[in-house]
Amino acid sequence: MKVRSVLIVTAIFSSLLGALVVYLVLSVPNDLRADGLLKQARADIAAGKNDDARQSLTTIVQQYPRTDAAAAATAALVALADKQHRDLAQTVSALRKQNEEQTKRIDDLQKNVTEIRNAPPKVVTVTAPPPAKKPAPKKPTPARRRRR
Repeated sequence: MKVRSVLIVTAIFSSLLGALVVYLVLSVPNDLRADGLLKQARADIAAGKNDDARQSLTTIVQQYPRTDAAAAATAALVALADKQHRDLAQTVSALRKQNEEQTKRIDDLQKNVTEIRNAPPKVVTVTAPPPAKKPAPKKPTPARRRRR
């Protein structure tokens, strides 16, 4: 009876140990690949390549969903989306401000055009300049007489 129970315990222990080895063999390479992609995505974010980083992070979440890198990738995707949202909000507010300034300029210009259009015509009187004095004619110089 003791031999039988020892064999059963050994079989259960061996099965658990085999399952652990299979889990490690299957999951460790996935973790390593996911970590490599996560490092690449972080480098892309630091370099300002947000589209490439977003693609890498999405790949991690889709292909390696049960890894620690997938959780970090999800958090990074949320942070990227939040940053993009803030950047868009700043751009929109700057464009609105610029639009208001241009509208104000256009209104001022329209007001000036209306004032010019409604102003009475200016009367310009042209006076003829006084006639220019003619220079006095030169007196002919008498010819010199020669002495003989």
